[in-house]
Amino acid sequence: MKISIEDLLKGKATIIKDREYLPTRSYVEPFLERMSKFTDDFRVEVRLPDQITKLDSTEDITYNRVWIQAVMNEVYDNHDEVIGFLYGLDARKPVAKIYRGALNCACTNLCIFNPSFLNVQELEPNTAIDYKPINTLMEQTNDIKVWLDKLSSTFFGRDKESIQRELGRWVYNSMTRSYDEGYGKVSLADSSPKTAFKKLFIDAKSPYYISEDIDQVDMFTVYNAFTQIITDDNKDIVNKAEKTLLLKNILEL
Repeated sequence: MKISIEDLLKGKATIIKDREYLPTRSYVEPFLERMSKFTDDFRVEVRLPDQITKLDSTEDITYNRVWIQAVMNEVYDNHDEVIGFLYGLDARKPVAKIYRGALNCACTNLCIFNPSFLNVQELEPNTAIDYKPINTLMEQTNDIKVWLDKLSSTFFGRDKESIQRELGRWVYNSMTRSYDEGYGKVSLADSSPKTAFKKLFIDAKSPYYISEDIDQVDMFTVYNAFTQIITDDNKDIVNKAEKTLLLKNILEL
């Protein structure tokens, strides 16, 4: 669910399984303060707990899962650089994550290619998050251009045999590969290759459709067909960075 920063800051402290967590403001304001030096474009999504209480007619809201993207200047070919911050309080192991990537301006799909551009830390009860990784990430050399160039210059045939070979690779890899930094395995849904295949080769209304009169399929379009699936998954806002990094492995880029 997308909300404003003003509403986000109203999130209350909460207790989950006898573990006390701070109000939303305590977690997000340090990130907002740091990134407001570079941008005023903040995009916020949250997931509410299954049950909320009311004080008189006012909802007593807490946000168990929060995702903020600080969108900055264009880095390359219609992609904006982004520093993302998210956390999940109700996960099996509560975590906070900070990442650096880029957003496709046309579809807002996230792309991250370098595992070192993701920092994951355990979120302890009543404990502040370490925001130092923001500086570390911003000081690293940005490799987005290199990877976008590689995607745009890598092709496979539009013929039936080539498509079947690639689809088989995607299916096998999505079923056998996962991303794990010690906070639980993250994987793409087994249905993802099928969904991407439909977007690419069956649904003529899809923005990623490649018609039969085109001889080659470019990996940039394939990549965005897959990242669109990650973007559209509103149920899981905490693992989007890992799923995006995993996609590089699944497509064998």
